[in-house]
Amino acid sequence: MKSPLIVFRAGVCLLLVTMLTPGCGGGSGPPASPLSAPAAPTTCDGSCATASSFLTVTDVESVLARAVAEAQARNARGTIAVTDRLGNVLAVFRMTGASATVTLRTTPDNSTRISGGLEGVNIVPASMAAIAKAVTGAYLSSEGNAFSTRTASQIIQAHFNPGESLAASGPLFGVQFSQLPCSDLSRRFVAAPGAGPYRSPLGIAADPGGFPLYKAGTPVGGVGVVADGVYGLDSDIRDR
Repeated sequence: MKSPLIVFRAGVCLLLVTMLTPGCGGGSGPPASPLSAPAAPTTCDGSCATASSFLTVTDVESVLARAVAEAQARNARGTIAVTDRLGNVLAVFRMTGASATVTLRTTPDNSTRISGGLEGVNIVPASMAAIAKAVTGAYLSSEGNAFSTRTASQIIQAHFNPGESLAASGPLFGVQFSQLPCSDLSRRFVAAPGAGPYRSPLGIAADPGGFPLYKAGTPVGGVGVVADGVYGLDSDIRDR
């Protein structure tokens, strides 16, 4: 396996908060007051992030190792990217034998390929496709819903659900336009590196292979994998 192309571009900081609680022994210390109210259970109100809700170096290394192991088990060679919640690229790893580029394609076969535009362009770096998938998983997910890029493929299409025609569009049809430079989500030019969010290099991905990453129920980033040499979309999620 080759060395990572990009390793931890953004500094990963971890603040460890240690809570010290007094110990208690059997029978030692005064008895609890019968009027004391029980401690309120720790609950999540929809914003559960803490000082440790960030991907550490060890976390990123573990994600890469697991993705490589799965690819090897499937006899596949791919490019894997890991980003944080704001689109900072933490790592990109290309396995030995993996294609360095991908082909942009909106249809599964050449017979119905759209003519013009970027359709069929085959010089796009595979790293950009993997990053786009990771960013999509991170951006579309929340503490209440985890969205893969396969799900994104379904909900952004012009006809919803798969196989239907003359139907209403998906609930997030057009969300890919949020990545345009004129978007209110991100800026085209940044004078100095900032926290983000950053634009995806290829927009919101509808190609299977992108997933969000969670720690203790809080979304902290995404992972994207491209192994088939194609960056496109899944027009019918019912098949494999």
